[in-house]
Parts: sequence; C-alpha cells; structure tokens
Amino acid sequence: MKRMALFKLWICVSAIGCVLGIASIVSIRETTASNAILAIRVAHLELFSAKRAFRDPAVQEAEFYLADAWSALGERRYRQAVFSAYEALQKVRGIKDEIPSVYSRHGNEPSASRQFAGVTINSFVMD
Repeated sequence: MKRMALFKLWICVSAIGCVLGIASIVSIRETTASNAILAIRVAHLELFSAKRAFRDPAVQEAEFYLADAWSALGERRYRQAVFSAYEALQKVRGIKDEIPSVYSRHGNEPSASRQFAGVTINSFVMD
C-alpha cells in the first residue's frame, strides 16, 4: 500500500514538474511587455538625440514608428511594439550613419535576423 502511494505521489510530482517546465519555456520564448518597453525606451532615447542634432524627414518617419510602437504596447501587441521600435531605431541609425565622423559603425553588418530587446527580428518576415 505504501509503495503504491509513493508511486502515485512520484507520478503527480513529475507531472506537475513537466507542466511547470513547459510553462516556463513558453513564457521565456514569448515577447513580453518588458521586452516591448525596453525596445521603445531605447528607440525613444536614440530619437531624442537625433531630433536635437538633425533636421531630416527620416526623423519624422522614426516618430511615426515610435507612435505606432506605443499604440501597439497599449493594445498588448508586444511583438508588433518591438518591431515598430526596431524600425524607428533603424531610421535614426540610418541618419547617424550618413555622418561617419560623428558616429561610427562598429561592425554593424547587415543580416537577415537580429536580436533586439530579447526578441529576434527577421528583416524579411514579420509574424
């Protein structure tokens, strides 16, 4: 009787452990609000410095993407918020790359996939 109770207890503990493990893995891979907020803050800081230094139409495009990121965050579309913040950041960095004496490109080779705020962003495909 004790063996059967221990066996059932072991099965229940292992099942609970598996469920918790799967839930942890799924929550780690999922884009969260903190990822989106981090991405927006980075893009916002870059945009703020670019607005003071440059008068370029790309700054307005970056502001549009940043506004889109904030609205997506408000609607809890975190992946879209990160993507919009990433686009705003790319616009700002594109402006800065035009002036190499002030800003340098330390190994920024183009690639098909990039990591930004804990989320992998593919240049060609958006989920």
